[in-house]
Amino acid sequence: MDKHWVFQYLPKLFCGFAYIVNPIFIYLIFSGKSAVLGNYRYLLLYFACFNLFYSVANVLVPLDIHSYRYCFFLMLSDGRFVEFSDYHSHILIARCSLILSSYAVLMSHFIYRYLVIHNSSFTKKRFPLFMIGSFIMLAVVFSTWHFLCWTIGRANTEIREYIREDFREIYGKDSMNFNMLAALYREGSDETVTQSWIATFFWSLICTAPIIGFMVLGRMIIVKLRKTTSIRMSHKTSQFQVELLRALAVQTIIPICISFLPAVLCWYTPMFGIQLGRTFNYFEVSAFGVFAVIDPIAIILCIPIFRRRIFSKHTIIEASVSSISGKW
Repeated sequence: MDKHWVFQYLPKLFCGFAYIVNPIFIYLIFSGKSAVLGNYRYLLLYFACFNLFYSVANVLVPLDIHSYRYCFFLMLSDGRFVEFSDYHSHILIARCSLILSSYAVLMSHFIYRYLVIHNSSFTKKRFPLFMIGSFIMLAVVFSTWHFLCWTIGRANTEIREYIREDFREIYGKDSMNFNMLAALYREGSDETVTQSWIATFFWSLICTAPIIGFMVLGRMIIVKLRKTTSIRMSHKTSQFQVELLRALAVQTIIPICISFLPAVLCWYTPMFGIQLGRTFNYFEVSAFGVFAVIDPIAIILCIPIFRRRIFSKHTIIEASVSSISGKW
């Protein structure tokens, strides 16, 4: 296999950083004056725990992605699950499903912020039900992606044969012996090409639907904040909500830019016969793990009560903020 240093060291390095940054993030969430965040702390904890689990998966089940002529394929680059079998194929698909599952985690944050400004009981007394709903949403997204990849996304014999020569040249192995998710857009049988286009359509739909949901909910939250500020919400309260929404926006944009967009390029460029170089593949593979490190840092920098504790020798928090604690 390709033993490039990207596959050997970067996943482990990012995992190590994740296990430094996220525990610090958790400490900031539940210490000091962070009680002002209310139940939102538990959603941030949910996010941090997902990052830690995802980072371990990124080390144990490392991915590689490559394109050849009118085909792209994704497979495991190393580890105990590389060899061809149905069980290992499930492991590969589950690993890919984790990437999309991060959108379900972020969606629960947007829904919570929307419910907060509507003073919903699901953010207070009925918050446990909200968390159960968040876990169910995560499970549904994970299962849906897994089902689609298992039924129409796995590489068949024709695709493995199509990439066989290129695969042997790059990896020094036979493509027939590896589990893959793949799509062949031309130069194949009608059945394989049609199935590939259908798979890519559903993959794109499932990935873009949450992004559209983020934008719609974000817009609705901003509109509601503008209305309630002039009616019953103080300026400080409104500003605090805006700061949390800004942090959530940054938290969402990072994985979209460094994970989703490069993946889209790998999906769509083979449609036009464009073959991306291995350098881009290395970048994409490394991007799969870096957001678990960058996202918590971005949140810390965007939320003032966290930022002050990191950069100030003495924490300075306005006394009036304590009056907001019961509202979040």
